[in-house]
Amino acid sequence: MKHRTRAVLAVTLLAAIATIATSAFAQTYPAKTIRYIIAFPPGGSNDILARIIGARMTEAMGQTVIIDNRPGGGANIGVEAIARAPADGYTIGNISATHTINATLYQKLGYDILKDFTPITRVAEIPVLIAAHPVVPIRGPKDLIALSQKRKLTYGSSGIGTPGHLVAEMLRSYGARDLQHVPYKGGGPAAIDLIAGNIELLFNNMPEIVPFVKAGKMRAIAVTSAKRDPVLPDTVSMLEAGFPGFELGNWVAIVGPAGMPKEAVARLNTEIVKILREPATREKIAVQGFNIITSTPEELAAYIRTEHEKWGKLVKVSGAKVE
Repeated sequence: MKHRTRAVLAVTLLAAIATIATSAFAQTYPAKTIRYIIAFPPGGSNDILARIIGARMTEAMGQTVIIDNRPGGGANIGVEAIARAPADGYTIGNISATHTINATLYQKLGYDILKDFTPITRVAEIPVLIAAHPVVPIRGPKDLIALSQKRKLTYGSSGIGTPGHLVAEMLRSYGARDLQHVPYKGGGPAAIDLIAGNIELLFNNMPEIVPFVKAGKMRAIAVTSAKRDPVLPDTVSMLEAGFPGFELGNWVAIVGPAGMPKEAVARLNTEIVKILREPATREKIAVQGFNIITSTPEELAAYIRTEHEKWGKLVKVSGAKVE
């Protein structure tokens, strides 16, 4: 009986210590700088979003949030850095549709997209915008199809297997023929090369292209959202242009490494969702071409599983592969 009593007391004591430790963590978190990893170079849509959110997090949470760009490897370098970081609540990062695409596109990854991350919240949906250099005689999607049947067209994207790349591959099932892909390490470098005339077309996230379209440095051809986007109201959607079933886009979410403290996840979710619902932040993000959408960590986990299945089917149909 004495042994049983001691055992019960020991378990009770351990539970009490754990509760005190948990409460102390919740009260002091964050106690130091938070690193926010972006798997793309500066100037891209993920980077734009992170800098807007990170600046407000610094103000709201009382600790500096540092943006850490880790581009390359089809976004795998940065995403793996998130997965391998200490799960102490002080490293977070953006993932996108590329995250779920890569699970099928690459034969081997240094992480498991479903097991090696802690979901925090969804952030935004991003239409893919198809744009052309001003001298290229394309003003609509059907012009693009027709010209690709006559000669080779070079196009850029943020990299192999990105939504932009797969949107271009989808066009082949609608009659496009000679499209030569030039993959870049991000949307920013691809946009610069289009402006320079080194490629003719660009398939990429809207926020990375809109400023150049408005400046007249490239021509918007179509968006892949179901309807026209209010940021570019004169640009048709692929559905409107007569391409049934052509609704596809990118998205951004925030995650951390697997095993993060629940208290840190709850605080991050609360603060980031609150920031994204602020009128000033919403306006700043919407004008870039993002559609804000938030979630609970559980909703994000379910969404990632659904996207993994959807993009996996599309990758297989496209035949795209990376060793």
